[in-house]
Amino acid sequence: MTTETERGQLGVTWKNEHKLLPYIRPEMSTYQKAEYEKAGYRVNPMINFNVEEYRDSILPEWATTIDRIFGLYDQTLKFIRVSQYDVIPPYNISTTEYCDMNRGDPDDLMTSILMLDDWRPGQSLEINGVPYTNWKQGQWFKFKCDRTIAYANVGKKKMYMIEVLGKESYAGQLEQLFPLNVPNIHEKPEVSHPFVQTSIIPFINPRNESQRMNFVYMHNGYITDLDNITHDDDGRRKINKFGITVWLFEPMCCYYEGEEFTQGFYSEFSTPTDTKRMRSKELDAIHKYAIRNDILPSMVRVASGEYGIAEAFPHYSYLKLECDDLYVHTQRPIVGLDALINANYLQHDFTKHFISLNWRFTKHRQLIANFLAGENGYLSWYFNDSFDIIKDNLYFNLDEWIYSSPEVYKQLHKNNLICQDNSPYIVDKPSDVGIDSTTAIWPSVAEYKDGQTPSLFNTKETMLANFYRDIFVDIVTETRFAQPCANYSEKVLQPIQYLKPFILVAPPYALKYLRESGYQTFSDFWDESYDEIEDHGERLKKILELIKSLLYRPIEDLRDVYQQMLPVLEHNRKVYKELTRTPNYDDTEFHD
Repeated sequence: MTTETERGQLGVTWKNEHKLLPYIRPEMSTYQKAEYEKAGYRVNPMINFNVEEYRDSILPEWATTIDRIFGLYDQTLKFIRVSQYDVIPPYNISTTEYCDMNRGDPDDLMTSILMLDDWRPGQSLEINGVPYTNWKQGQWFKFKCDRTIAYANVGKKKMYMIEVLGKESYAGQLEQLFPLNVPNIHEKPEVSHPFVQTSIIPFINPRNESQRMNFVYMHNGYITDLDNITHDDDGRRKINKFGITVWLFEPMCCYYEGEEFTQGFYSEFSTPTDTKRMRSKELDAIHKYAIRNDILPSMVRVASGEYGIAEAFPHYSYLKLECDDLYVHTQRPIVGLDALINANYLQHDFTKHFISLNWRFTKHRQLIANFLAGENGYLSWYFNDSFDIIKDNLYFNLDEWIYSSPEVYKQLHKNNLICQDNSPYIVDKPSDVGIDSTTAIWPSVAEYKDGQTPSLFNTKETMLANFYRDIFVDIVTETRFAQPCANYSEKVLQPIQYLKPFILVAPPYALKYLRESGYQTFSDFWDESYDEIEDHGERLKKILELIKSLLYRPIEDLRDVYQQMLPVLEHNRKVYKELTRTPNYDDTEFHD
C-alpha cells in the first residue's frame, strides 16, 4: 500500500482543449459552509470556497488514454478550474458516491492530480499540509484519499487540473488473449488496463525488453484468437531465436482424447490417470499455432498454474510446458487487514472449529459441505441435494466407504439430511433458497451473476475478518480436485493472510507445491499424508477423517494448538507479503 505522495511527469499531448470545456461551479452545501466556518474560515461572497468542474462522459481524446499512467482501477476523472480568488481550504475528497457505484473500500482509494499548465505566481496546491509550487505542465501527484488537499489562486491566470479517483487494488479479470510485444500483431486497446500495466507487464517483462514476447490468456478453453495469427518471415525468425511465452491465467480445461467434458467446461478423472490420453483445450490451440507458424520445438513456452504439467501432458512435447502461475504472482494483499492483525486478534478465544467457503457447485465441495452441515463452524453452501444425488457422477465408489471408513460414511449420510433441511448455509452472501444442483451450479445471490464469485472482491475489504477471528481452521476447497496436476489460488492464500491454518482440498501434491513456493504447512500438528494420495476417492476420505478428528477436539485444546502454530502462521503471512509485493518499473523515482 502506498504511504507517500508520489510524483511523476507525463508527456504533454494536449493544447488548450481543457480551457474550452463548459465548466460549472457546484453550489456549496450548507454542511460544507458550516464545516469551513467551524475550522475558522469565514465564508466571504467575494471568495469562492469551491472550484469549477467538468465531469461529463465526453472527454478530449487525449484524456481517454491517461488512465494507464496512475495504476489505479475503476478510475473516474474530472477537470478542475481554479479561478482568481478561489480559495479551497484543506478538505478530504468525498468517496461515498464512488464507493456506492464501484463497490469500493475507502481505505483502498487513491487520488491523482495532473497539472495541465505550468505554475504561475499566486497559484498553490497543498497535499496533507505540504505545499507545492513551481510545477511544470504534465506533472502529477498521487496520494491516499484519507489525506487532505487544498487549492488557492490569487494570481492573474486560471489554474487547470485533472483529478482522478480510483482503487489501488484490482478485482475481476479480463477475459481475452493479450499479445504483448508479439510480431505482426497490434496490441489490443485493453492492454492499457491498469491491471495489465501495473501487475502483469512488470512481472513478465520488467525491463521492457523487445526480445521478450508474450501472450497472456485470461480465460478458459480453446484459444480461438491463436487460429487467426500468422507471422511473417521476420516475425518467425525472431520467435525462433528468442522464444515466446503463453501465460495461462486460469486453470486449463482438461479432458480425455475422444471424450466430452465431465464437469461442464473441464473434466475430472478416475484413478489412475491415463496420461497418454490427457489433453487440454488451451494446449490444443497453442500446439496448433506453433505448428502452423513453423515455430521450432520448445520455442513456445507455456506457463501455467498446473504443478507437474510436463509429466501429466506428454502429448504436447513439442511445447515447453512449465509451472509458473501468473494468477498467483499477481495476487495482492487484502486491503486494510494489517490494521486488524494485532495482539487481540491473535489471542482471541475463538468459538468455532472451522470455516469453509464454497461457491460454484463441484462434487468434492458437495461432499465436504454435506459432511460439515450442522457442525460447529461457518459454512457457505447453497445446494440441497439428496444423498442419492451426492453419489451420482463421482469418480470413485462412495459406497465402499461403508466398509473402509464407516464413521465418515455415517456422518456424511446423517449430515446430508441436515443439509437438505437447512440449506442454504450462508456466511456473508444471502440467498433465499437452496438449489438443486441438477438445475443450476451457481448460487442464487442477487448481487452476483453466473460466473461471478465473491473471491474477486475479498481482497478489497475485511468483511470476513470477524469470521476468521472466530475459527480455528479453514477447510479450503479449491476449484479442481480429481486432476493429475496440483494448483492453488487465492482460496488458500486467504487463510494465510488471516493467520489461520488450513486443510487443502485440492489435487494431489498441492501442499508440496505450496511448500516449494516457500510456505510451511501443518504436518507437526496433524497428518498431512492425504496430500500424497493420488487416488482421488481415498484422498478425499483421508481429508474427511482428518476433519472429523478435529471436530471431536474441544475448542480449549485447539486454542492451545493455535498458539503453538503461530510461528508457522506468521512465517506464511510474511512469505505471502514478500511474494505479492506490488511491482513497479522504478520504485525510487518521484517520491517525497
